[in-house]
Amino acid sequence: MPWAQDRGAMSLLHQSIPDRGHRMQPDTIVAPATPAGVSALAVVRISGPRTRSILRRLVPDFPLKKGRTPIVKVTWLKDEKKQPVDQVVITLFPGPHSYTGEDLAEISCHGSPLIIDLIVSLCQRYGCRTAEPGEFTRRAVLNGKLTLSRAEALGALVYASNLQAHRSLIAAYQGATSRFVNQLGAELRQLYSFTEYLLGFDEQEQINATPLNKQTRELITQLNRTLQQAEQNRFLFEPARVTIIGRPNVGKSSLFNRLLGAERAIISPIPGTTRDYLDATTTLNGVTIRLIDTCGFDPKTKNPLTRLGTRKTEIALKNSDLLIVVFDGSERARAQDRAILALTENFPKIYVINKSDLNRHLEQNLLPRTAIALSCKTGAGINRLKKALARRLQVSALSSVCPIINRRQIEALVTCRNHLHASLSSPDLETRSLEIRAALDALATIDQPLTSEEVLDRIFENFCVGK
Repeated sequence: MPWAQDRGAMSLLHQSIPDRGHRMQPDTIVAPATPAGVSALAVVRISGPRTRSILRRLVPDFPLKKGRTPIVKVTWLKDEKKQPVDQVVITLFPGPHSYTGEDLAEISCHGSPLIIDLIVSLCQRYGCRTAEPGEFTRRAVLNGKLTLSRAEALGALVYASNLQAHRSLIAAYQGATSRFVNQLGAELRQLYSFTEYLLGFDEQEQINATPLNKQTRELITQLNRTLQQAEQNRFLFEPARVTIIGRPNVGKSSLFNRLLGAERAIISPIPGTTRDYLDATTTLNGVTIRLIDTCGFDPKTKNPLTRLGTRKTEIALKNSDLLIVVFDGSERARAQDRAILALTENFPKIYVINKSDLNRHLEQNLLPRTAIALSCKTGAGINRLKKALARRLQVSALSSVCPIINRRQIEALVTCRNHLHASLSSPDLETRSLEIRAALDALATIDQPLTSEEVLDRIFENFCVGK
């Protein structure tokens, strides 16, 4: 098929090495790769073209043999005045077969902040520059040792707080995202090549665009499925924000403690005991939840502290993924309860009627039948609320096999899909071809080193300095 041979389009998703203008400057960097503080062991990393000469100055008899095999030496490291700094293990990973693609050395020393500082300072005096956050991994990407999606998975892996997130990030680090991009890219290239092939026909000839439309719609459907799963998976990588709201003394802090399984909030029969919001994390079916206990909501209060707390509650409410709106079942609804009902009308929420161990006086028609009656005092109904939370957060729909793991990748897929949509309504084949090519370019940004330093800085700013 002649339209399957368009090399110009095929190159779009296989350009993994950036142009020289985006390579790092050829200097040598140093940084601790382990967290600050006292520990049994620590690691200091060096990477760059002067790594071998710096090792020679640190340890004059270090065996700098050529080859790709790592070189390991146990030795005493000394300063310029031959004073011992520490007994260390130095491993040299020769470039380009190292993590960064350059000569890379790791110095394992005792985990004393003073010793680490002495080693880093010594390396700096011998010509190293202190590494920026994520600069080792950034060099790995720019030197073609890692795809961008694998680097992102690696950076997120250290923050994984549940098993599903861990499995998803391991899969992405092993190349699941790259395989997804390559597979989808192959289908897009075929579509692009077919469009280019049709462009070769005389304008007077009748062209049947049905196969082209069918293939485009199939790709859009595939993108929609992946995007839906990626959006649902957001809670694998960041806590779902669940805020408890209600008027004073309806039992919000008691519910907060019940859901955490710990006495985190102070509980008192005195209305307004909670003046500021508290938050804590817990897990529900493997998903991390940031649970927020707010102060009693009272927009008409004259108490300045309660007024300040009410404003903070309004902010927490707007930033929440789900609300738990609490009422006191043993009392008739007050004006504050009705104000909260109006305030939360357009937010995703679960209604809770607390104090089910007492006689009910709350109006039957105030809340929908889905409201959950429970007792924070006895624990009755708490499990039902947990199941409702899991259902509303779609915990069962989360999947560790989704290849898309962050907002940047989602935005790239959305752009790709939008260009495909635009191609369907293009006025002519030439415009349609340009839209499909733009879709390919958007998809390619998931895995290629980007041409924007600003975007690269944003990707690596959350990495550790020595990563």
